[in-house]
Amino acid sequence: KAVVSTQSTGMNYAQTSSLFTIMKLVHTMCTSTPYNNNKAAFTYFKQLLVKHSLQRPPYSVGVFDVSQVQAITDYALNTYFRHFDMYKYAFTPKVRVDISFHYDGVPDTPEPVVAPEEVQPVVEQEVIEADAVEEEDPAPEPESEEMRQLRDMIQVAMGAELKQLQSRLEKLINDQDTKISRQVEALEESIGLKSGAKSPGGKKRK
Repeated sequence: KAVVSTQSTGMNYAQTSSLFTIMKLVHTMCTSTPYNNNKAAFTYFKQLLVKHSLQRPPYSVGVFDVSQVQAITDYALNTYFRHFDMYKYAFTPKVRVDISFHYDGVPDTPEPVVAPEEVQPVVEQEVIEADAVEEEDPAPEPESEEMRQLRDMIQVAMGAELKQLQSRLEKLINDQDTKISRQVEALEESIGLKSGAKSPGGKKRK
């Protein structure tokens, strides 16, 4: 923008170069100093502009006249210094500081050493013995008198029920056999094959 401004105001090459250098020096100061120093930066800008406005060698050189000084000041205020905080935040490098303290006469604290985890050896014999103990059946408890009497009563009752069931089953089987025999005899009579009857050929059935 500084170069474009010089072209619009009709400055020559020496004046354009001087203005560009002044703005570059101000910007370098802006990005290399702490924040909240816009007044100090503007003071530095005015000092540089004065050194290029008066012909007093070797302290200053007359590059700009009074009207140009006023135009350059208005330009700097309306552009660069109006957005001074933005330029400073955008171009100032961020610095990270790591602070460590060392006290004379006090030994340095050693860094903690992380010990590897100790693996306990597995004793195979102990594992086998534990498995054997788990596999062994617990010793049976002695049977009490009440439990023995209850067991005897259950056995007697179950024996009677089994006898009744067996007799009913035998009777059912006999009845079924008798019924089947009667059905077979009736079938033989219906077709003339009862014992002692003649066959169609005139011969008795053996």
